Amino acid sequence: MRNPYAPLSKEEIESKEQDKKDIATRIENLTKQAAECLDDPKFKKYKEEFEAFREEVLIKLARPIMDDPIQDAYYLRACMNTIIVLGMLLTKPEKDKKRR
Repeated sequence: MRNPYAPLSKEEIESKEQDKKDIATRIENLTKQAAECLDDPKFKKYKEEFEAFREEVLIKLARPIMDDPIQDAYYLRACMNTIIVLGMLLTKPEKDKKRR
């Protein structure tokens, strides 16, 4: 077992540097793939429909659904969490694309 406090050997340093380069290459490739997907007309149509649906849901959520305010609050929170996650699925690739 390797002593974690011992200095790294030349081979270990080279291996870690190569790992960093490999990771950077994979990130670059994935970013390019994401950019291609974002530019696809099918994705653009999906995004427009998704955003329209999300807006419709937000409008409906403005009205109470359940008589019990506590249950209504839990229901609304669950809906909002879902919308937030779905929104992140759309915005994260776009932010990654802009970082390139």
